[in-house]
Amino acid sequence: MDATPAISQVHGLTRQLASFATASAVPELAREAARRAIVDTIGVVLAGRGEPPVALLGATLDGGREALSLGLGRILRAPDAALADGMAGHVLDYDDVARHGHPSVVIVPALFAEAQRLRASGKALLDACAVGQEVWADLARRETGAYHMGSWHPTSVLGVVAAAAALCRLHGLDTKGSSNAIALAASFAGGLIASFGTHAKPLQAGRAAASAIEAVALAQAGLTGSDEALESEHGLLQGISSGGNVDCHTPMRAASDTWQFLEDGLSVKRYPVCYASHRAIDATLAIAEREGFTAKDVLAITASVGPAPAATINNASPANGLEARFSLQHNLAAAIIDREVGFAQLTDAFVQRADVAALCRLTRIDTIAGDCPDQPGMARCDRVVIETHDGRTIDSGPIRRPRGHARLPLSDDELDAKFLDCARHGGVAEPERVLRSLHRLGNISDMREELAQW
Repeated sequence: MDATPAISQVHGLTRQLASFATASAVPELAREAARRAIVDTIGVVLAGRGEPPVALLGATLDGGREALSLGLGRILRAPDAALADGMAGHVLDYDDVARHGHPSVVIVPALFAEAQRLRASGKALLDACAVGQEVWADLARRETGAYHMGSWHPTSVLGVVAAAAALCRLHGLDTKGSSNAIALAASFAGGLIASFGTHAKPLQAGRAAASAIEAVALAQAGLTGSDEALESEHGLLQGISSGGNVDCHTPMRAASDTWQFLEDGLSVKRYPVCYASHRAIDATLAIAEREGFTAKDVLAITASVGPAPAATINNASPANGLEARFSLQHNLAAAIIDREVGFAQLTDAFVQRADVAALCRLTRIDTIAGDCPDQPGMARCDRVVIETHDGRTIDSGPIRRPRGHARLPLSDDELDAKFLDCARHGGVAEPERVLRSLHRLGNISDMREELAQW
């Protein structure tokens, strides 16, 4: 790596991010947070590998000799492995969440593919992952509005830039090369909110991971991009902002001792559905278990949520498991009927059951104001009220954060349990061995050799 001036002395956001990717010292806390993100992300990649959209994608990919795709179980070119694993990791909507979207499902597949091709160490991968997470957090804090109220899918749009910065660190690019790679990644950004509930949504995450690899390769080959690609009035951040109120000029926070991504934290999902449903699911499970009613007792359900969830997860008639992941009505019905929202409740057969559909029709979604500081577009608190035929009105009260939120984190044991459940769902023969490997990631000398033993 080249000698780089202090980040705070570098002018322009694109070049600041390049300088950060090149020269930042990674705190041990950031490295450990990255390891937890990797455990969760690899788990959901393994869970998604048997899903039909992943198989359909796999049929279009030719062979390669660079990286094992965990989503397909075969060796591919590194960009194709990242594409497949990004899709597998997002297809169940079970991957972690930060401000505005899902950073790890783009960053981790890109890094795992390239780390194999480069025969990089586990420690290098952890450091690169932490860098990518910080770049996501820095970009995300700059947007004061809600991306989900616009058209651009932030997971793929911010993710491609964050993953490119992570790969710059993994490759040891200098500041100039990193700036070009980040700029090229910004030019590749894409993905639509309109894709939610279709195969295109997880494909967008995979495409972002693959595009990040391609951007770095092109920068290494000498292709250039604008050194104001992010912050220019005609750059990425202005272009994707839903309201145009985006801060493109404040220096990176990581120029100080405080990393934004450590302060914000990552939220781990307990349910394989859109994160905007999780608070209401927690509320419904709690009152259903406390009050002991069944679906036949329910007269009406009212869920009060913020404007972004009301716009994106309001589907009273999902036809299949994919659509049900974006149906708050279905997820609350599952919580009441089975007292669980998991893989079994997202099958097409369960979604199409008459009792599930009937309960969906009894559910109304109200929109409430008051922005959540963690997730713009979501309400500060959600609320669920259930009315029963015997005259009861059961109010959950305000639900501030779901279990697994960065401020209510899963324990290491709970995170491991989720990983093992995901791996078994994906048909992994020895999931405990894979988990042990991830726990000792910092001591692995060659990621390609290690993954060959999985």
